[in-house]
Amino acid sequence: MKVYCIKAALFYNKRTYRNIEIIENQSLADLHDSIFAAFDRDDEHLYSFFLTGKAMKSTRGIHDFPEITHPMNMEELFGFSHGEKHNAEKTKIRDLDLFEKDKFYYLFDFGDDWWHELTVLKIEEASALKGYPRIIKRVGDSPEQYPDYDYEDEVEDY
Repeated sequence: MKVYCIKAALFYNKRTYRNIEIIENQSLADLHDSIFAAFDRDDEHLYSFFLTGKAMKSTRGIHDFPEITHPMNMEELFGFSHGEKHNAEKTKIRDLDLFEKDKFYYLFDFGDDWWHELTVLKIEEASALKGYPRIIKRVGDSPEQYPDYDYEDEVEDY
């Protein structure tokens, strides 16, 4: 059984990242749960993974790549869809055909657009099969999921 070490970095601040180990037979939903916990989030939202296979300089073209998403996002809303979507709960890490140094992307919260660049750091034989996925490294403070806004300034703008 293989274990994948994946670096999840904030897209717009790559110096803030988490390294997560996950077993090949675990799902992308499991990876989502780990990233959610690793960045100290507390309010669930829809999410998607995009299999670009390469680094992207901006998020603009990422939606053109295969999307694996939260099961509730599988249905087309209002007849609109970016393309074929796959269920994150049914998609295993091994199904992605990933290699070391491959990149793919994770979008959490379609309203606030928390983009993450995911990099496969290494793939090796698992020494144990329990306790995965697990966060093995944290660098940088987790940003607030909902930063406080200065509402007084907003009121004065009206």
